[in-house]
Amino acid sequence: MSECFEKVNQAEGSPLSPEELAALEDAIRARTRYVMIRDGLAEPDARLKAGQEVADQVLQAAMVEKRNAVLNAAKRLERVGWVQQHFGNNVALGVESMLVGTQRAKQGARLSVASVQESLKAQYLAGFTHDLEASGHGALFASGAMDRDVAKALYLIRRDGADLSGVPAEAVEMARIVGKWQEVTRLDANRAGAWVGQRDDYITRQSHVPEKVRGGGAEADFQRWADVARQAFDLPQMQALSGAADPDKMLRGLWTNLASGNHLKAAPDDVASGFKGPANIAKKLSQSRSVIFKSADDWFDYNNQFGSGNLRESVLQGLERSAQSTGIMQMLGTNPAAMVNAIKDDLTLAAKDAGNVEAATKLGEAQGKIERYLSAVDGSMNIAGNAMWARRSANVRSWESLSKLGGMLLSQLNDVAVYGSGARYQGRGFFSGMAEAVGGLGRDLSAPERRELAASLGVVLDNMAGELGRVGSFNEAGSMSRVMSTFMKWNGSQWWTSRMRTSAAFGMSHHMALQAGKTFADIGGEYQRVLGLYGIGEAEWNVIRQTSEQHVDGKAYIVPEALRTVDEKALRDYAGAGATEGEIARARREIEDKLRTYYVDQTQTLALEPDAKTRAILLQGTRPGTWTGEFMRFAMQFKSFTGAYMQRILGREFYGRGYEGDSLIGALRNGNGEFQGLARLVAMSTLLGYASMSLKDVAKGKTPRDPTEDGQALKVMLAAMVQGGGAGIYGDFLFGAANRMGSGTIESLAGPTISDAGRVIDLYHRMLEGDDVAARAFTTVLNTTPFMNLFYVRPVLNHMVLYQMQEMLSPGYLRRVQRDMEKQGQEWLIAPQV
Repeated sequence: MSECFEKVNQAEGSPLSPEELAALEDAIRARTRYVMIRDGLAEPDARLKAGQEVADQVLQAAMVEKRNAVLNAAKRLERVGWVQQHFGNNVALGVESMLVGTQRAKQGARLSVASVQESLKAQYLAGFTHDLEASGHGALFASGAMDRDVAKALYLIRRDGADLSGVPAEAVEMARIVGKWQEVTRLDANRAGAWVGQRDDYITRQSHVPEKVRGGGAEADFQRWADVARQAFDLPQMQALSGAADPDKMLRGLWTNLASGNHLKAAPDDVASGFKGPANIAKKLSQSRSVIFKSADDWFDYNNQFGSGNLRESVLQGLERSAQSTGIMQMLGTNPAAMVNAIKDDLTLAAKDAGNVEAATKLGEAQGKIERYLSAVDGSMNIAGNAMWARRSANVRSWESLSKLGGMLLSQLNDVAVYGSGARYQGRGFFSGMAEAVGGLGRDLSAPERRELAASLGVVLDNMAGELGRVGSFNEAGSMSRVMSTFMKWNGSQWWTSRMRTSAAFGMSHHMALQAGKTFADIGGEYQRVLGLYGIGEAEWNVIRQTSEQHVDGKAYIVPEALRTVDEKALRDYAGAGATEGEIARARREIEDKLRTYYVDQTQTLALEPDAKTRAILLQGTRPGTWTGEFMRFAMQFKSFTGAYMQRILGREFYGRGYEGDSLIGALRNGNGEFQGLARLVAMSTLLGYASMSLKDVAKGKTPRDPTEDGQALKVMLAAMVQGGGAGIYGDFLFGAANRMGSGTIESLAGPTISDAGRVIDLYHRMLEGDDVAARAFTTVLNTTPFMNLFYVRPVLNHMVLYQMQEMLSPGYLRRVQRDMEKQGQEWLIAPQV
């Protein structure tokens, strides 16, 4: 066959390399074997058909490659132009804004890769969970009781004439909902530059847990995985689609990729781009869809052994991964790392040509920071160096969260002040924002129309995806995460967070509906500024204000999906008089995406959550399962709120009103309301911090600390500032007061795990010295036991059992506690009875 290929090659006048010829030959051989099995053809006929199919595939790949080259070139020019226009004197800050957003008052400064990823994630998860709820099967799907049946239905529903009679109707309905959102993500990805075909036998994005696939990394571990793969995978079809000649070599490459965790990156080249020739078709093996199973049962059994273990997590992880991949491709094209480097090179060259040496120098100095931000949005920061130790360490941190965050709800009062400051920044008023937040706490979210509105605005009400980002545990999904999900329900944090999110999203949507009758010039400078952060200017506003309104509880709301009803004339005015139907459709999606990103990002600011930038800063781009990565994750546990507060809230108050410099003093003297905004935020945060302290004292059976007591005023005020977030992590260091989660200075410096380990070591040394450590050991056990610290459980246990046990182990314990309380000006609310 090689001679035949060579003759064709010469006749075409565009010779392929020997490697490309060999790859083409391997591809046709593999496809021939598959066609013989699939269609029952003899080898000569199968070879002809296989040659045509491979030719079609190569042609399609060439077309995709050409399309992506055009898309990438356009994105490169667009991004470089945007940075030069809005960040000409500090292009390094412009690149940062492009990746993870900044708080600068610049057009599009918050329309970053990270915010677009979050917007897509919110759209997919909120829409999917809403559809499940509307079907009445949300709880059933979450329980996993019908996972195998749903997998079977997913395997069959895309096939014409498939017999679904043996599958329960509930499973079929759930499968159709899953399939709907898989198709949404597939089409979005393809529009962004991917090349993902629709497969009849596709179930869901397969989750390959690296440590399960890799085992110890020895040859025996590969053979163990390969034995299962040979039984479960449709190897002939996988070979045919990949062009691989040797199935064992194909499996070896796949195992290496899955065991290393490389498949976890957001947009690997194989997913994001077309292919220049058949030699590159093998790259498709690292796509999840290239793993093809013989049956739904094979998929299900493999997932139990080497994947996440349940369908729910596979589906949710698939939606999240799709959002991450599509978001980065939408902003940076099909090869994000190369795109960032090209943009930096263009900006550096342009700065030097313009004689702006300072801008070029700053960009060079920001190299490390840019790499960390890129690792946060492309997923490489999440790839474990040692998957086993990463998982074990994550479980330890989950244990710490379960044993330390029982009173988290009592610490969240400051969210109301954060909400108010965000509403003020939008031009809606500080105190009216606080009232909106408090009023939303009593909102009944069970009404179908409210849940539908929340889904349209990207608010995930149920905890199917977990709340771990809120407490900064940086965990992957797993059994401990499911326990954490239950814990967050029991400690009240999930209830609080859901209502704060809906208050923020509903409030912004209703406010926009109230402004829809005004021109862009009339909506006010503050509202213009916040919309501008997401690329919404006068042209976009003229389209948005013509959308149909959604009415819930007698109030009008504007939701992103309503842009699909806007008259084509308005969009033609926006896209240009000569715009084609395709260009009009793209314009509609572009404005819809900007509006959704505005809602989602501002919701995560008003109901404050850590974002990709916060994680990159706190973890410094380190990877789990490495020495530095695990140290940073242990040290930064429970600090994500403080990091987000300083980066997103304080950063906005200093730099979000037009100040161009870097000086904090200069920002406060800028004269655009920076000082007033900061003063109001810190004052209200301190007051609410004192309220949190008082509630915690009451939960512990103590009277609140009295700031009017002699010598207590300054100490109480500083502690309240720290508790409220006003003084941030630096307050922990300076004043040794309790941080937001109720920990002290040592935990603030080293993290709660290291602090607990230090106490155990101290107990051991005291025991060796002959000290009676029973009482201390008992207290340590209590403080590290999950669920024991729930704010409504611990006081009851204290008075019923624990105080008596501590007094028995250490006579005089309660007297010493009372003496310490008196030093703080406190006393028992209900004196312990011993």
